[in-house]
Amino acid sequence: MQVCLGDIIPTSTLEWPGKVSLVVFFRGCPFKCPYCSNAKFIEPGEPVEIERVTGEISRAKDFIDAVVISGGEPFMQQVAFHEIARHARSLGLKVGAQTNGMYPDRISAAVGLGLLDAVMLDVKAPLELNAYSRAAGDRGRKDILDAVTRTVALCNKLRADGKLAYYEVRTTVFQGFSDSPAEVAAIAAAVRCDAYVIQQGRPEIAMDDSVKRLAAIPRNDLISLARHVRQNVSVDDVKAVKVRTREMGDEVIKP
Repeated sequence: MQVCLGDIIPTSTLEWPGKVSLVVFFRGCPFKCPYCSNAKFIEPGEPVEIERVTGEISRAKDFIDAVVISGGEPFMQQVAFHEIARHARSLGLKVGAQTNGMYPDRISAAVGLGLLDAVMLDVKAPLELNAYSRAAGDRGRKDILDAVTRTVALCNKLRADGKLAYYEVRTTVFQGFSDSPAEVAAIAAAVRCDAYVIQQGRPEIAMDDSVKRLAAIPRNDLISLARHVRQNVSVDDVKAVKVRTREMGDEVIKP
């Protein structure tokens, strides 16, 4: 079996709080987000044998708690995802996925097969057509909004039913992209998650030249956005609100 592989990070403590994870980046993504920081993984590229990935996991098993599959979009390669997740499971490891939410049925299938413990869901904008299609790089694509809306509802239910050990929602913020208190509060209000993370966008590595010309939003402004969320969204719905920056990593924001 082969997989379109982007990269492997042997150990990371950033992807899944409280766990040391090996991170696998798949190639291929159905979105064309203008601010994408992983643009090199959008196109599928040449496939490699899946043993390259499973071998790395086997070698790292004594030093990690989990495998997180990212991208690109990991659920574009459903069969490869299942194979890698089964291998991780056989070694006693947890499995997480970082996803843009385009494939709710595949997320549901992975959970149903016992191959997925955590979802880190990238929600790019309020769940409204113009805002979402602009953020995803395809104006007017109602299928994108419909899929992400279904994924949000699915993950809310899976977490409420105890079928996910961890569910995180992330919004990466740039000037002109989900950078207002009303926008981030609308996103947070739509999800019932363990953590809602407002991430500092990095314009210098964005895919689109127009985004590269922007200045990064300062940490203090992100903290203000997060405080607005914490003050307006119940802790019963969103357990933790965080800001994630290169400068300080993850910071939990109190009311």
